[in-house]
Order: sequence, then C-alpha cells, then structure tokens
Amino acid sequence: MENSKGSLTALVSCFARGYHTASSRNPIFQDGVANEILLDEEKELISSNWAQAIAFFNPEKVEQLTSAAEKLEWVMNHQTVPQLVSRARYAEDGLLAAIKRGFSQYVILGAGLDTFALRQKNLPNDFMIYEVDHPATQAFKMRRLKELGIEIPKNVRFVPVDFTHDSLREELKNIGYHEQKLTYFSLLGVVMYLRKRDFYKLLSTISEMTVSGSSFVFDYLDDTAFHDKLASKKLIQMRQITAQTGEKMVTGFDPFELDFEIQDCNMLVYENLAPENIEEMYFKDRDDDLHSFDHFHFAHLVVHK
Repeated sequence: MENSKGSLTALVSCFARGYHTASSRNPIFQDGVANEILLDEEKELISSNWAQAIAFFNPEKVEQLTSAAEKLEWVMNHQTVPQLVSRARYAEDGLLAAIKRGFSQYVILGAGLDTFALRQKNLPNDFMIYEVDHPATQAFKMRRLKELGIEIPKNVRFVPVDFTHDSLREELKNIGYHEQKLTYFSLLGVVMYLRKRDFYKLLSTISEMTVSGSSFVFDYLDDTAFHDKLASKKLIQMRQITAQTGEKMVTGFDPFELDFEIQDCNMLVYENLAPENIEEMYFKDRDDDLHSFDHFHFAHLVVHK
C-alpha cells in the first residue's frame, strides 16, 4: 500500500463508496468500480481498522455488536458512508445537468481514487475530464490501474499538481485544458482542511481561468462545527480522529455569509444546501439509519465576471 497520506485518504474514501454500493439495498450513489480497484488485502485492512474504531465512536456498541461485520457496518453507516456518498451524488448529478447545458470539461480537484472517468456513459465526443491531485497520489492511481489492466479512457488527463510549488492554471493549460469552454469543477472533502485565504485564492484562480457561467461544487463545514458547545458529538469525534492522522480540520463558514465571503473571487452562490436539505434530498424515508451529517453543507458556485 502506498505510504503517502493522500493515497491512504483516497483508499478509505474509495472503500466506503464501494462498501455502500455492495451492501445497501438502495444505494444513494452507485460506484461498482470502487471495489474493483482495491486489493483484497487493502479491503481487509481498512475493514479491520474501521470495525475496531467503534470503540472510539461508540463504546457501548462494542458489547452489543459481537461480529466484526456488524461493527464495520455500524461505523460505516454512522460515521463515514453518508457524507461520502451524498456529496459524490450531489457533484455528479450537477455535472450531468451541466453537460446537458453545454459544458464540455470536468476538472476534479483532489481526485484521489475518483472513478467517474471509469464509469462515464453517453458523454459528448468532445467532453474532457481532468483529474488533479498530488503527484504521489496520481502515480499510485495510475500504477494501480495499469496493474489491474484497466484502460484509461481517451478523454481523461491526469494533472499532477503540488499546490505548494505548481500553478494549477499552467499545469492544466499544458495538458490541453481550454479556458474559453464552460467547465465544471469539483472539490470534495478538502475545503475544511484549507485556510480561508488559500480557499479564496483557489476560487480566484478558477474564476480567472474559465468563462462566466462555469461551475464550482464543494462541501464545507459551518462555523459552529468548531465550537465544542455547539458542535455535535459526531463532528467533534471526526475532528479528533482526523487530527490524529495529521489532517486537522481548520475552516468553517457561516452559511448565511458565504455569498459575502466569496464576493471578491468573481463567483456567485447558485445553491447552498444545509444538512436538512441534504437529508430531504438523499435520506428521506430510508430504513438503514443513513442520515446527512450535522454541520456539513454542499455548495454550487457559478463564475461571474
């Protein structure tokens, strides 16, 4: 297994998407490819670690649930799967709607082991997909696909970018990205780890390198997530466990001030979903204890300049 932190995060996210697809009677998000690109030993290691994590998340369940499979199911369905699959569904539903409106480029920022490129169907012939991530994570993914004999579609470009040294705009242009075409950008599971100034800089860069009307979709935490007297127990635990792995959550936004905060980035808020909106869209009337996560919001911005 790749030792880089980025690849470990990508592996866990991929496992959760594949687990949900395989185990749910009514998947919120279908990702059958996710299971194909993980090795058996990786699945076993992740399963074991997350099953044991129930002692941290809910000690009372350690005695109530006797098998490792039951413990894994509880942790996946209560602590991991809902946020991962709902944000992926939101991003891809928005993408498919954008394609119908004439968008011809998709830029996946922090792509990790995203599998949209391997699941794509009936897209326009000129549609291009650009997967952007840290060079180490991308090297791991490309090597894995080669090892498994999975062919990379002709409309996919891998764009290795180390944001501490490289220019996103220049690296994309060098590999064929067209600045005058409507483009859909996604950034999932990352914003809460960025300083606000770095996030604003990214938004400004994106607005500079694409045309008005292009989209940027992301998930974020509200600012109450960082106040222990206001944050839910689940969110406090999530902050603790990510900090222990070296990825500290540092940024939240006031949902009612988001449009004001990004006004200097040449973007407007098209949609801003609260947890209760996400619950209504994806989790209503389910019987499997899956629910939207407190404090997590989904936003869709549109370039306006």
